[in-house]
Amino acid sequence: MAGLLALLVKTGIPLDSRAEELGFFDAPPKAKRLGVAFISTSASDWAFYLTSGAKLAPFSGLDKPGFRLLYSFGTKFRERDPLVIGRFNRFAGGRIFLGHEWQIGALSISAYAGPSLSLHSPRERAVTRYEGRLGAAAMIEFWQSWNNHPTLRDGFTSGTLLVDAAEASGFLRLRHGFSTGWRNTTIGPEVSFSAGRQRSVGGVVGRDSWLKMRMGLNASGLSFGSFGLNGSAGYEWRRNERSSAYAEITVLYHY
Repeated sequence: MAGLLALLVKTGIPLDSRAEELGFFDAPPKAKRLGVAFISTSASDWAFYLTSGAKLAPFSGLDKPGFRLLYSFGTKFRERDPLVIGRFNRFAGGRIFLGHEWQIGALSISAYAGPSLSLHSPRERAVTRYEGRLGAAAMIEFWQSWNNHPTLRDGFTSGTLLVDAAEASGFLRLRHGFSTGWRNTTIGPEVSFSAGRQRSVGGVVGRDSWLKMRMGLNASGLSFGSFGLNGSAGYEWRRNERSSAYAEITVLYHY
C-alpha cells in the first residue's frame, strides 16, 4: 500500500503532476482544467494491486499553482505471504491528502498531508485483532520539465517521497523521460524503493517486514482526447526473497 498514491501516483505511482499540467497527455484545451482522475493496476509475481483516485484543483485549476486535493483508494488482491509458502494475503486502504503546489519556471513542487486507512487482511485480523489502522501520511513530489531547454533533450525528471504511519511504510521513486518526438510521448528509466515494518502482537507476527527495489522503463504521454495512458515495466528485487518482473498500467481522465 505504500505506493498507492505514488501510482497516481501511483503512485506512482500518476502523481507526476507536471505531466498533466504541461500537456504531456495532449488533453483538449479548456479554460480551466479542474482535475485528473485515474485507475491503475500493478502486477508482479508477488502481488497484484488495483487503485483509483483523483487530483483536484478546484480554485486555481491544474495549470496554475495553488491548493490541491488528492485521494486514492486501492485493493491488494493478492500478496504472496513470505511466512507461509503457498499462501496469499489481501487487504485494502485509502488516503485523502490536502496540499499545495508551487511552480517555479518549469519546476513544480508539491507537498501533501492527510489521513491514511489500512484495512487488514483476514489473516492479520485473526492474529492482531485489529480491523484496520488509521494514521497520518505525507508526501512530497517534484516535476522538472526540460522542454525547450537550450542544451538538454525535451523530457522531464520527477520524484516522489511518501511516508505512511497507518501502513508503517515508506516509498521513494525517481523517473526520467525523454521525448520520443511522436504525439508528445516520453520514455525513460525509473527506480523505486519501498519498505515496511513488521506487525506483531504478543510476539505473534501478523506481517513480516519488507524491503523492495524496482528498476525499469516508463512510458507516458499517449493521449486519446481527454484520456491519457501511462505504463512501466521492469524487474523487482525483495530482501531475502526471489526477484520477479513487474508491470504497471495507468489510465487517466482530464476534466
